[in-house]
Amino acid sequence: MENLGMLTALSAALVWGSYIVPFKMSTSANLIQFQALMTVGIFLFALVVVPFLGYPLTLNIYGITGGVLWALANAMSLKAVADIGLSRAMPIWVSVVILVSFLWGVIAFQELPAGLMKGLVGIVLIILGVVLVGSTGNVENKNIRRGILLSVLAGTLFGSQLMPLKVGNLSPSTFFFPMSVGIVLFGVIFFLFKQARFKNEAIFSSLLAGGIWSLGNLLSIIAVSLIGLAKGFPLTQLAVLIAVFWGLFYFKEITQPRHKLQVLVGAGILLSGVIILGLA
Repeated sequence: MENLGMLTALSAALVWGSYIVPFKMSTSANLIQFQALMTVGIFLFALVVVPFLGYPLTLNIYGITGGVLWALANAMSLKAVADIGLSRAMPIWVSVVILVSFLWGVIAFQELPAGLMKGLVGIVLIILGVVLVGSTGNVENKNIRRGILLSVLAGTLFGSQLMPLKVGNLSPSTFFFPMSVGIVLFGVIFFLFKQARFKNEAIFSSLLAGGIWSLGNLLSIIAVSLIGLAKGFPLTQLAVLIAVFWGLFYFKEITQPRHKLQVLVGAGILLSGVIILGLA
C-alpha cells in the first residue's frame, strides 16, 4: 500500500502539473471564464468516470465541503496572481499547502508517529525547492500586501481540501463525486456573482483542463487514503516542478541561464525532500 500510495501521489503531481497546458496553448487570458468552465470540466469528468469505477453517484457534506474549499482557494489564487504575479504568488501558496497538509496529518490525524523528524526534514527541503523552482519569472508589485495575504489564504484552503475526507473517514469512492459537485457549484455561482460576460473563446481547452485536473484530484484522493495527508498531499505538490518544466522546455518561458540553473538546483533539492519524506 505504501508504494502504491507514493506512485499515486507522484502520478497526481504529473497530471496536476500539466492541466493548465491546454488553456495556455489557447492564448486566452479570460481567467474568470476559464475557472468557471474548468469547474464544469471537473464535474463532467467525474460524471463520466464514476460509473466506470463503480463509485456511487451520491452526495455528502464532506465531499461538497472539500470541493468548495478548493474552488474558493482557486479563486483566491487567481486574484493573488493578478496582484503580485505568478512567480511570487505560486511559491507562497504551494509552500503553505505543503505545510498545512503536513500539519493536518501529523497533529489532527496522528500520522507519521515514527518518522516525524524525517518528515519535517523532507517538508523543509520540498518547500525550499518549491521556492527556488517557482520564483524564476518576472515579479509584479501591483498590490503586494493583498497578494501575499490571498496567497497564504489560498494555500491554507488548498492544503485543507482533503481534510474532510479524513474527518468523515470516507473512501475515494464516496468522496470524489461529491467534491466535484461542490467545485462546480461554487464555480458557476462565482462566475454569475462576478457578472462576467461569456465569450466564445478557449471553451474546449478550459473544459479539457478541468478534466485533466479532475484526474489528478482522483489520484490525490486515492494517495491520501493510502498513505495519509502528511505524506500523500505534500508529494502531489511536485506538480509545481512539472509546470515549470513545461514552461522551460515547451513554452520557452525561461531563457536566462541563471534562471535555468536555479530551476535545476531547486529541482534537486525538491526531489531530495520527496525521497526523505517517502522514507518517513
